Amino acid sequence: MQGKTLRYLIIFMLTVGLSGPVSLAHGEEPFYLAVAADWKPYLYINQQGEPDGQDLFLLSRALQRLGHQLNAQRLPEQRLALELEQGEVDVILGAAYTKAREQQNFYSMPYRKETIVFGFRFSRNPYFGDVHVSALLQQDYLVAVNKSGWFGEDFQHKALDVYDRNLIHAEGTLRRMQLLKMGRVDAVVGDQKVLEAAAAELGIDDFMVAKQVIHETRVHFLFSRNRVDKAFMQRFDQALVAELTRLTF
Repeated sequence: MQGKTLRYLIIFMLTVGLSGPVSLAHGEEPFYLAVAADWKPYLYINQQGEPDGQDLFLLSRALQRLGHQLNAQRLPEQRLALELEQGEVDVILGAAYTKAREQQNFYSMPYRKETIVFGFRFSRNPYFGDVHVSALLQQDYLVAVNKSGWFGEDFQHKALDVYDRNLIHAEGTLRRMQLLKMGRVDAVVGDQKVLEAAAAELGIDDFMVAKQVIHETRVHFLFSRNRVDKAFMQRFDQALVAELTRLTF
């Protein structure tokens, strides 16, 4: 299976403790989490060179409750999207719901909200805050985005399907934000918290987020049907509720 081959491409690994493993639908191998390293605050590499982040911590804790190990592997965004559609990725985090993904994967219960916006440099384009991203594309501005991501049907039909040449795919949030800093693109589309964290890291002091919300949805952990069954997902959701409750209080 191609997914098993990908496991030899691991760049970094996070191991959580094991205690009384629960059988999976397809064996007791570790779960492999496909990740992008620059998705702060949800997932990133900390100053000690170790994977860190809010979503990673939550997933690790929930799996630990079930007695399972979690390993992480870095995959390019477009390759990740392909492997995801084929059900070859064990688990990903921050997944928005689509019917296409559900054919090969199980969704956990939702665990947080994602807000997709576009950001820009106020010193260069001060009026961007009041316009929609489709208006920028109509005026031939360049917008950096993860073309393999899902930002809602409206963005798909009014942006990706119509202005593909104006939408610039660059690998990873930091790279897209670097293009903005250098003036290679005029705006960047992404999760609001992720864009703001990247702007702070890169020292883009005049970074602003437009008023338009491109897409807002609840996100899930996504498990491959090749690795788990419905019974496992029920146990995982119970563990996830317990962790969310613990974090709330």
